[in-house]
Amino acid sequence: MMELKEYIKTGDVILCDRLLYKHFGIYAGNGRVIHYAAGNADFGNDVCVRETSLKQFTGDGEYEIARFEGNQCNSKRFSPKETVRRARSRIGEKSYNLLFNNCEHFALWCKYGTSKSVQVEKAVTTAAVLGAVAVITYIAVKSEDEG
Repeated sequence: MMELKEYIKTGDVILCDRLLYKHFGIYAGNGRVIHYAAGNADFGNDVCVRETSLKQFTGDGEYEIARFEGNQCNSKRFSPKETVRRARSRIGEKSYNLLFNNCEHFALWCKYGTSKSVQVEKAVTTAAVLGAVAVITYIAVKSEDEG
């Protein structure tokens, strides 16, 4: 990993790619990240908003600064200080929900004031398209069998 201070700034939304999903947090400065996590992993029985080391957040992987384009987030953007204050105000919160209040919802709320997950939105859209394709395929196959 490159030298920390060259790339990341306090209040940045950062993420780690975990292959099947991206894990989000707020960089709080001094090598600390505030994010939804269990005591020693992203998931577990004790998931809550907590402040950890960057190393614990990345799990020895790489991190990147999250970039949101177009209408993914509203135009409001909190200052770095306010972003970290908002993140710290939720430390200890145990309201994790994969679809409605995950680490991405948390990080975007801290930075932009909007609680959303682009990952969840894409997954729901993909599931809907696949479902529609399955129904259309079934109807087409059924029509051929009857014809």
